[in-house]
Amino acid sequence: MHTRKSRYARVARVGRIRPRNRRRAALVLSVPILSLVLPALAVDIASAGGSSQLTRSAAGIARFLLYYSGVFALIALSAAVAAGLIATDRTLLTPERRIFAQGLHRATSLIGVSALANHIMLEVLAHRARVIDGFVPFMAARSTFYMGLGTVASDLFVVIIVTGALRRRFTKGARPWVWRALHLTAYAAWPMAVLHGLLAGRSAKPYVDWSYGGCLAAVALALAFRCVVAQRGRSAADREQAVIRQQRADLIPLPPPMPAGPMRALPPGQGHGYGREW
Repeated sequence: MHTRKSRYARVARVGRIRPRNRRRAALVLSVPILSLVLPALAVDIASAGGSSQLTRSAAGIARFLLYYSGVFALIALSAAVAAGLIATDRTLLTPERRIFAQGLHRATSLIGVSALANHIMLEVLAHRARVIDGFVPFMAARSTFYMGLGTVASDLFVVIIVTGALRRRFTKGARPWVWRALHLTAYAAWPMAVLHGLLAGRSAKPYVDWSYGGCLAAVALALAFRCVVAQRGRSAADREQAVIRQQRADLIPLPPPMPAGPMRALPPGQGHGYGREW
């Protein structure tokens, strides 16, 4: 009975949300909500018609976000991937810088998912895609393959963000490796998003292509940084282990010296060199 009560108490503590966590969750959720509400409001005002300054401004905002929200999503998610790669370093970065890199990784991930939701919603409102195309891949009427890659990438990114927010639940469970395996799918989702952005829509202008190239370069540099630092960390660990083994060898006591005595040559066939005569 006592065990059952203690189990229920632990479950209650896990399920309880503190006021600070509630404010933090509300702040986090407000970003994607606003990224959906404000563009939808701009589209609604623009579709109402009229020649007022508000209508023209709303139409300009909706058109701008329709063209560039996908680019913003890719840039933010590329920054999230790069920051996540850098945040894993334990050799060169100090703990304070690692915490900053982890915070940057979370912030850019949230911005990227918000821009991604904005991109999908505006594509649907502009009748360039269906609602199901945002969730089920390879069902779009145009550019089926590349649109499907974008859908797969968006689904994977959502899974990554959700499991990242629930990381503590995974690490305290019986299978902590599940979180890492799910998080590693970002390495597959990000190239899909790049191909979708380059080949699924209209022909991009040169500066958009340069922005995609910048995203590729940033992630490549972050990956190279991680590989180099990991190699240096392994080399440093090997040198440290060698020093420890040498120190342990130096601490092994040598056998005591044999007592000195008169020496005589051994007869042939009874050994080599000299023996001791006791």
